[in-house]
Amino acid sequence: MTRMWGSLAVVVLGLVVDNALGFCTFKRDKVCEGAVTIETKLLLQVCENGKLKFRKKEEVKPGYPKAGKECLWYGEVVCDGATVRDLNRWWFQSKCADKRMRVVGRSWLEVDKD
Repeated sequence: MTRMWGSLAVVVLGLVVDNALGFCTFKRDKVCEGAVTIETKLLLQVCENGKLKFRKKEEVKPGYPKAGKECLWYGEVVCDGATVRDLNRWWFQSKCADKRMRVVGRSWLEVDKD
């Protein structure tokens, strides 16, 4: 049992997720942090710190992610367009694109810089 928890800790510590700080629940689905769930003429409903909050459109940066295209990666919610680096598989990156994780290879020069 201890060995299993040790392995789990290595997996959890070995993951670096860009742009995935938390999540909210919207219509029984997990929504990534910063995603917009509802859009009206004046307001947007945004996932912030695990809660859905209404904000004026001017308060939200353009290019915000929209809810419904998130990926699940080892139980974590990842926004559409976010890149995930698994430190155990340093020669690849995974990118969330329209509910699917896609593998992206890294050049040797890029790996060597890390």
